[in-house]
Amino acid sequence: MTKKTVLIDVATAGASGDMFLSALTDLIGEDDALLPVAASLLIYDPSFRLNIVSHSHAGVTGRKIEISQNTGIRLSPTSIREVLDSVSEEVELSEDGKKIAEKALNELLEAESRAHNKPVEELHLHETGTVDTILDIVGSAYLLDRIGLLGEAEFLSTPVAVGSGTIETEHGPLEVPVPAVAEMLTANDVPYHEGDAKTEVLTPTGAAILIAITDKFVDSHEDFVAQNQGFGFGVRDLGKIPNMMSIVIGETVLPEDEVTKPVKEEPKKKEKKTTKEKPPKEKPAKTEEPPKVLDGWNEDDVIVIETNVDDVDGETLGTLFDTLLDEGLAYDVTIIPAIGKKNRPCYVVKVIAAKAGLKSIADVMIRNLGTIGIRYTTWQRLKAVRETIVCSLDIDGTEYMVRVKVSRSIDGSILSIKPEADDVFRVSKETGIPVRELRPRIAMQAHAVTE
Repeated sequence: MTKKTVLIDVATAGASGDMFLSALTDLIGEDDALLPVAASLLIYDPSFRLNIVSHSHAGVTGRKIEISQNTGIRLSPTSIREVLDSVSEEVELSEDGKKIAEKALNELLEAESRAHNKPVEELHLHETGTVDTILDIVGSAYLLDRIGLLGEAEFLSTPVAVGSGTIETEHGPLEVPVPAVAEMLTANDVPYHEGDAKTEVLTPTGAAILIAITDKFVDSHEDFVAQNQGFGFGVRDLGKIPNMMSIVIGETVLPEDEVTKPVKEEPKKKEKKTTKEKPPKEKPAKTEEPPKVLDGWNEDDVIVIETNVDDVDGETLGTLFDTLLDEGLAYDVTIIPAIGKKNRPCYVVKVIAAKAGLKSIADVMIRNLGTIGIRYTTWQRLKAVRETIVCSLDIDGTEYMVRVKVSRSIDGSILSIKPEADDVFRVSKETGIPVRELRPRIAMQAHAVTE
């Protein structure tokens, strides 16, 4: 018997929020997987931009995140909680996802509180108070939701590298690990070692996310069978040391005497380790090709999953829509009326999704529809380049911020301008102006600032 397991390898170059996002995006295989979370942050920082690029080191290929933002925007502890809750609701995090995000933020704020000997409400956040902290925390929970891991898998981590030396911060030079990270490691009995990097490699946000999702820290895991893996690179250049973490999805073969035990047990007290550990052997690079650009169009791979059903009522089919789309498992769900075997009316249920979501979607379809099997294939997609911008709309002296999705053709010309529906409804409700009148006004404004 086996159980789904996720192994997080942070033994070489530690962890940061952007490395988590890069590794999870690499697992999903889509450069725009984080777009909903990034778009939700534009209300708080209209200059916020996110770019995912392919990156390689010593033959290992993964992804790296590039972020531009207004570093002058700093959130207070109260504000950062409010923004996290708002963004979590907007991207429709699952309950498990919300718990992970809240736990990570609480770990971060409580560690800062202990490090500065101040109540959380009186903290003046520096680097951890920027908008990208929300992206790191909510984005990680969102992508774990997308892959279908939360509540389904046991999360294991190697002992974490923290780095050594000192770094320059807004507080001045600080010894590595910085006080907030040291507080989190100590409070949670996280096994760690310095590693070879002579700088910080475990950031406060990276430590908070690692602690929030990890069930158990392990030195080795012999019975683990890898099935898929993602590599995430950090922004610092560590020279010959790969500034990289990996997240590997697989299964653990349970010993016979453990088969009757529950899949997920309460984690045991972890033994604190401060001595240097030998990092595990480096995993082979993925053979999967990174997303390409074909003649100016974005190209990626998706899976198309189908099944035929002839004994399912409309309410059941409707529930399937809600389950797959609202939980972010699928890009699209189509139900096609057809004539099946023995000339019976039936439906063809077709789902388009990321390759990493195959097993989760198959499980949902089989359980909800009662079908005894599904078929699937891999398709290639060409997609127009898309970005989300924020437009300022002045109505009777009041400024309203509205997000707009802009798609472009290969020559850079605008294909479509689509205001975010939730923002349009909000402005309509506050101003009394009908949605049909607001949409063209917003589109004209977006056109003016994008041309």
